[in-house]
Amino acid sequence: MAEAVFHAPKRKRRVYESYEAPLPLPFTQYQGKTEFRPFQAELVHNYVIVRHTEDMEQLYGKGYFGKGTLSRSRPNFTISDPKMAAKWKDLKTNMPIITSEKYRRGLEWASEHLRRQGLDESAVQSALQDLSQPLEHPWTESHPELQRCEEPKAATARREAPATKNGDPIQDSQTPNSLAGSREAVPATPAPGLSPAGKASSPLASLHPSSEYVLVEEAWGDVCKGQEIPGEDLAPMKRLTCRRNPYRILEYLQLSLEEAFFLVYALGCLSIYHEKKPLTILNLWKVFTSVQPTFRTTYMAYHYFRSKGWVPKVGLKYGTDLLLYRKGPPFYHASYSVIIEMVDDERFEGALRRPLSWKSLAALSRVSINVSKELMLCYLIRPSAMSDTDMDSPECMKRIRVQEVILSRWVSSRERSDQDDL
Repeated sequence: MAEAVFHAPKRKRRVYESYEAPLPLPFTQYQGKTEFRPFQAELVHNYVIVRHTEDMEQLYGKGYFGKGTLSRSRPNFTISDPKMAAKWKDLKTNMPIITSEKYRRGLEWASEHLRRQGLDESAVQSALQDLSQPLEHPWTESHPELQRCEEPKAATARREAPATKNGDPIQDSQTPNSLAGSREAVPATPAPGLSPAGKASSPLASLHPSSEYVLVEEAWGDVCKGQEIPGEDLAPMKRLTCRRNPYRILEYLQLSLEEAFFLVYALGCLSIYHEKKPLTILNLWKVFTSVQPTFRTTYMAYHYFRSKGWVPKVGLKYGTDLLLYRKGPPFYHASYSVIIEMVDDERFEGALRRPLSWKSLAALSRVSINVSKELMLCYLIRPSAMSDTDMDSPECMKRIRVQEVILSRWVSSRERSDQDDL
């Protein structure tokens, strides 16, 4: 058997991120002491979801665990219009900036959701009218162009933005948790949390305070109805109005079962809850195995490669089990496409997850070469004396050995040219 040659990973041309510590260890400062605070996740419909914004940033930024539910990789989804954000780039804010048309579309979605809740038309219109009232903008003094004309006196009863004890308005990143559900509002998605009275009782909005408010670009004439500004044409003039987001779309971090169990078992920095109850390591091992019958095999390989310093990701798009990245997907292309099998230590056989023929093996090899990757077979060798009962605990991994085989396609023309050179 020829010895495998290690090839340097192929670095990406454009890198927009800085490399951080590879493993997330969450410590917080409390009363002058450093305390360990585990991340929290939930098991929802056989998926592991992380909802808290800080936990999402830490898990993905310091190890590239999981992916955003609405993004390709890093959870950075926003409803902000790119053209509007570029137009108002001088305004330093994390709040989404959208057009008035997009805001009206959100109101339509909110009204349809309220009707599906069984509210009559008068209650729906009352809730939407209260929801769409303009708010006092936190940056009015520093940006007078945002609030050039005063609101009509009929709107003096509008809801103002929350204020601190000193009377200063709170920025969007400082919105307190009590705001979620304290007013009649429409929830982020058609999900439980909206009572028949139209009040949002779900605590999810408190985890994403920046989604509570949006800046809507509107014509001055639409906002300053009934008021006249002498010598000025209102048609082409725009301003930003702070409003509550009528239909919030929240993004979460979704962890694969292997990633979630590695954070719980190997690092001990994640707690997974199901119906508000924490799950133990043995419970997770059994639940994940019932959800995904091949979980034990794939997790052992995931644990092995993570321990070696690789960042494994799902290799479904290339027809394999795992893709191995150096540092992380933002910096390098995947180096290996991995197929995982568990075999017996005596006969090197077993119930193969994927019986390969010469045709399928050649196809996988060709696909891997075309995308500048190497095809690797990862064999997990279990003792013949190990029973299925021994596999009911993750401690069985201590008795498993790993053997890696890298496949390379033999090219006859290249072989002939090499012999001619000799």
